Amino acid sequence: MRPLALLAALLPAAALAQPAVEVRFGDLTKFTDLRVSISTTDRDRQGLALELAQHLSASAGPRLPQGSRLAVTILDVDMAGEYPPVAGSLAHDVRVIKDVWPPRIDLDFTLTRADGSVERQGRRELRDAGFLWSASPLDRDRLVHEKALIDRWLGRELGPRPPR
Repeated sequence: MRPLALLAALLPAAALAQPAVEVRFGDLTKFTDLRVSISTTDRDRQGLALELAQHLSASAGPRLPQGSRLAVTILDVDMAGEYPPVAGSLAHDVRVIKDVWPPRIDLDFTLTRADGSVERQGRRELRDAGFLWSASPLDRDRLVHEKALIDRWLGRELGPRPPR
């Protein structure tokens, strides 16, 4: 038996199937605020996008029924806070978080059942004007508010996360 054929025979079909959660992004350079600083690079944008995609996959996967798939295309991200127009070299890297600048994520999604039929799809505009009420002042995650926004949306669309 050829090595690839042997490998394919030994792996379960689920391992060869598509992932349960697929996350894509629109043009990151056109996003409102998916950046680390005013002078952000494409690498910074891609790093933040990857972090957001990994969180969405990890949070959505356990909520999905066996065999279901969730495809999400994130169209825009406006992170909580703003970079104030202040003179000085350090001012470009300080994001000020206030309730007047809530996080915002726009996305399209398709939830597909195990049989391939579409259970639900659409566009969502995620917003949270009260984001500071649920945040911990000790949390140092740079995407804490955006991840919480995604988790609340997943709870509404897919239900609560099962206990571990």
